[in-house]
Amino acid sequence: MGELELQVKVVAQARQEAQSLSDQKKALYDEFQTLHADFFGDVVVATTKVSEAEDKLRDLTIQAYQSTGNKAPAFGVGIRELTKLEYEPKLAFRWALEHKMALSLDKKSFESIAKTTPLEFVKVTTEPQATIATDLSKVLQED
Repeated sequence: MGELELQVKVVAQARQEAQSLSDQKKALYDEFQTLHADFFGDVVVATTKVSEAEDKLRDLTIQAYQSTGNKAPAFGVGIRELTKLEYEPKLAFRWALEHKMALSLDKKSFESIAKTTPLEFVKVTTEPQATIATDLSKVLQED
């Protein structure tokens, strides 16, 4: 048996051990969740309460700001003004082309085109990539 075949067996055994441990971990995790289901339910309820209370606090903070103009209407809350831009993407792209700035290459699309359409500035090479079968159990059964 050569070094390659021996290494296939090493990988198969390592995968088998890792899967066994992963299965044990899942069983322990499932048991833990079952034993503490009430606690996990309480965590979900508490998290939902926090989220709802924070949403209401944000709404009240914005209301206070809108009526007073005060960016810090109460201790612990404040207003941050965000600048938002609205524009037509086609017009923005046309502007970028005209000004030769703010342009970005869609690498995935470009490479897809370059694989099927020869471009003089693109060098296409092929390199080997090793693959390993997902199921190596037959290798372990040979012993």
